[in-house]
Amino acid sequence: MSSSTLAAHVKDPSWVLDPITEISGVRLALIISSDGILMGASAPAGTTGLDDRDRRDMIDRVCAAVSALHGASRAAAVEALGADTRTPVSTITVQLDAEPGAQDGTSVGTLMVMPVGGGSNANIAAAFGAMTPMGVIAQTMATQAKKLGEVMSVSSRTSGPTS
Repeated sequence: MSSSTLAAHVKDPSWVLDPITEISGVRLALIISSDGILMGASAPAGTTGLDDRDRRDMIDRVCAAVSALHGASRAAAVEALGADTRTPVSTITVQLDAEPGAQDGTSVGTLMVMPVGGGSNANIAAAFGAMTPMGVIAQTMATQAKKLGEVMSVSSRTSGPTS
């Protein structure tokens, strides 16, 4: 399903991100088409530090990078594992270690990317802090990706019932 087909089914799919951003430590959640176009965004309440333009620029950079990350990760995994090229990616996780010069050695956080089901060619991405339980994020993202995939896979009714 192309992003234009998605728009015909779901005008603003950002609602699916709310349960993810309600988890303490989540900094950003996005729905991104496979070609890197933003389809939905949500930020936790109280998120500050970026004006609207700076936030949009940051989100656009993240979208482009997630698209490239997904493609590169898929190509590397298929090659390394000898898998069929049609094998879908289920999760990509990037964890950043402590920032240079950090005294406590705590990691910066994690970016997790999961595909949305239903043949949508879209991903959900979430960025969260080091203290956020990865299992809780993964389970919530998987649940929400499945919900959005189900909504997107329902065919739209273009004509009335036939007799």
